[in-house]
Amino acid sequence: MADIKFSIVILTHNSIGIVNRLVDALVNQVFNHGYEVIFMDNSSTDDTVAYLEKTPFKNKRIFNVPQGEFSHSGTRMKAAKAARGQYMIFFTDDIIPSGRDFLENLTAPVLQGRAVAAYGVYQIDGKTCDPIDAYLHNDWYLDFDEITEPISQFCWNKFPPELRRRLCNFDNCSSCIEREVLLSLEFPAVPYGEDMLFAKKLLLNNHSIAISKGARFYHWHKVSFTYLLRRMCIDQHLSIPEFGIYYVRRKLGVIKAIAVRVVHRTLIAFFKVKTPFFKRFYWAFYNIKTLTADFIGKYMGVLDENSVKGFSPLNKRLLRKKNRYVDEIYKKSIKRY
Repeated sequence: MADIKFSIVILTHNSIGIVNRLVDALVNQVFNHGYEVIFMDNSSTDDTVAYLEKTPFKNKRIFNVPQGEFSHSGTRMKAAKAARGQYMIFFTDDIIPSGRDFLENLTAPVLQGRAVAAYGVYQIDGKTCDPIDAYLHNDWYLDFDEITEPISQFCWNKFPPELRRRLCNFDNCSSCIEREVLLSLEFPAVPYGEDMLFAKKLLLNNHSIAISKGARFYHWHKVSFTYLLRRMCIDQHLSIPEFGIYYVRRKLGVIKAIAVRVVHRTLIAFFKVKTPFFKRFYWAFYNIKTLTADFIGKYMGVLDENSVKGFSPLNKRLLRKKNRYVDEIYKKSIKRY
């Protein structure tokens, strides 16, 4: 095992037909470093484990994560503690790396000593996924600095919330981290967003972060209204204490944000993207659904006991729902590693 320099960690759960694409891409990489592959399988009930056992990696291990014990932070930390490599590479099972030099590009900033952690660039396939989302967001990374330098606590306190959040951009869908640094700082025990909160830890502990602009990969989820509502509620709930950022504060702001973006995306659907006419209707309505869930979820995330003083039946109902979401997700996210 002396030749293992990287430990590639892939999280799976009933991943047949999904993780296959990632495995095929990794097998075809031009990457001149020894590595092991660690699959962290969350008690799959399909043929995922049987498939993983047949993957052609020279060094691989498959760990079972029992039902109820998976968390984005804890499961990755368990893998890091079991890893043999000097560097950790984390992937979710549903990304599709682009190009045979993907691994080389992802790991280059860390190997060159320019940063202790690096992350790849997600893209959206406009032909098979939401073409409106692809049109709006596929160039998101172009104005990001390649290296984010360490930040003093003094400067952090002076920065506006939006800048704090931007500087802490990080993505565990595709990331590379020095293992000793990860073991020292650890991913925070949170249900979502362990990557951005880890980035905050890095910057405030005198470490640099790189965005590997050449390491592009396809990643997109078609989500339900309820899923996105819950996710954005938790995201906003975490973002207030960590970054001081409020995406939306008032019900009128929610209505305005949804209306403006619905009009914008509908215009894009019918005048900018190239797709059959019936699909333009489909994706326009899909975006109306996701935008509504997005901003209602964010509004729920800002609510607290002060929000329900006086006559506020809607806020009281939304706060109860928020508290239920938070309690449920934390019960599922095991804090111990």
